Amino acid sequence: MTVGQRIQRLRLTLALSQEEFGERLGVSRQTVSKWELDQTLPELSKIVMMARLFSVTTDYLLVDGITSFDIENDDFNCQIMRSELTETVETEKYALVYFCNADKSVFGVKLYIGYRNKKLLRAVCERDNDENKTKYAYLTAENTLCHNDENTSKLLGTKFVHSPTATRRESFQISRNNGGLPKVSEVGILKALQSWRMCAKLTDTVERFSFSLCTQSTEYIFSIDQNGENIYCGASFNRVFDLGLYCAGQYFRIRHYKDNTEPFCGFGCDFSFVPRSALVPTDKCDLSACQNDKQSNIFTVKRYSDDEIVLSGCGGDEYIYRKDDKRNEIFSE
Repeated sequence: MTVGQRIQRLRLTLALSQEEFGERLGVSRQTVSKWELDQTLPELSKIVMMARLFSVTTDYLLVDGITSFDIENDDFNCQIMRSELTETVETEKYALVYFCNADKSVFGVKLYIGYRNKKLLRAVCERDNDENKTKYAYLTAENTLCHNDENTSKLLGTKFVHSPTATRRESFQISRNNGGLPKVSEVGILKALQSWRMCAKLTDTVERFSFSLCTQSTEYIFSIDQNGENIYCGASFNRVFDLGLYCAGQYFRIRHYKDNTEPFCGFGCDFSFVPRSALVPTDKCDLSACQNDKQSNIFTVKRYSDDEIVLSGCGGDEYIYRKDDKRNEIFSE
């Protein structure tokens, strides 16, 4: 595989156009096109910038190639691993780690970005209840450092390491379907909502860092708004059923909003929690059993079109899912 082909594959897997890719590197779309066609080679400074922005090494681009694309039809088996004090979701591009200490006074989230076994820490948020402080640090796509704690920022760039005590709780695969996601009229609301939700999405700017990842049974959220005044990190069991979405309980939560006096703010984690109805069939839901379960919520379809499904949320909020939303990874069962 040529350098141009490697650059093109990297760009495509990030779901960036040539213009968007060029903007992040400070070059024109035409320059990116020439690189990908092997008409010119990037300057060394641009290779280094690519490595920093997209969490790969320069050798990874110039010598080794990008492993996940060098082998055709090579499926990467994603997984959720859980131990007493951690839960880790690993995909081809990301490793999302939720963690706590033994007495649960300190807990947090780390997001590593890279390819397969070359993931580096890009964002971290940690809640210390003893100090009554929520610390965070992250790097944007433009390599801008945003943080509210110097020591926390020093963690960025460390390599992802698997927990030796974790056991697998769920597995799934990267979807290689290039035909796009289905419309509601093609598969119905239930199947459309299932397929639209199973993905990873990343937004990393100075104004907002937001990462969400959803498997068939679990939803993970890691978001920090500008100045750290609105931080939300959560993990919850969920199931799509014939009337909407059943959330069977949130077992990890960092909710930091301004001075934390709002009633919806809260902190806690419990990696032993498994709801009684976690294995509710995906096509039907026993509403009485769901409503009796700990911390459960049911969000029903409010309106929908061929390309959009809107669910009723808490306090009048709406959960909006769109077929054509930008996704960094798409998953399949």
